[in-house]
Amino acid sequence: VNIWSLKWSDGMNKAGILRISGLALCMLLPGGAEAKPVQSTKYVFYNVGGTTASSVYSAMLARGPNVNGAKAYAATSAVSSQDGKLAQTTSCVIEDYRVKIDFVIKLPKLKNEAVLPASDRSRWRQFSQFLKSHEETHRSIWLGCAQELESKVKAIKVKTCNAAEARASKLWDAMRKSCGKKHDAFDKAEQKRLLQHPFVRTVLNSKRRNTHAAKAQ
Repeated sequence: VNIWSLKWSDGMNKAGILRISGLALCMLLPGGAEAKPVQSTKYVFYNVGGTTASSVYSAMLARGPNVNGAKAYAATSAVSSQDGKLAQTTSCVIEDYRVKIDFVIKLPKLKNEAVLPASDRSRWRQFSQFLKSHEETHRSIWLGCAQELESKVKAIKVKTCNAAEARASKLWDAMRKSCGKKHDAFDKAEQKRLLQHPFVRTVLNSKRRNTHAAKAQ
């Protein structure tokens, strides 16, 4: 669940919630370089056990996070806020605009890798890295969206501050929608890679063998 809160330093507050599948303060740089959203990332882990790829997989399904009511192997949550100062002269601009994003990435952690057969242990390590990279890509997508939003908001220059605030709010809502589509497209593309991953293929092949054995009996 990504919770986005919009705060203006003059006291106006807005908030929104955006849910996606899984899955900072703006500092001025020397020389007039464009500032980038600053982020923090916290990694949390849920423990899984098992002596085979299949049993580890089952443990992930049992203990893994829920995302939009569906089971997931891993998930990324982001709490984001933005604030700025409305400045009225002959026109209105948003000064000191900044975006803050704090991420929490949840990943599985195997209690004891040593009990796995060597081949399963190798595939598990590959799969763990695959999940970590996947969630970190979601983080990169959000940061890219935030960077684009900052540029657009800083460029706002209209007659009244009411119009400036309204324009910024529309940009915020548009960013949430467009960024959500980017996450969905990424997840859809990743599903193909997921099904071809050696760890997942090992689990699926094992389940097929078990199913065939059950039918034979």
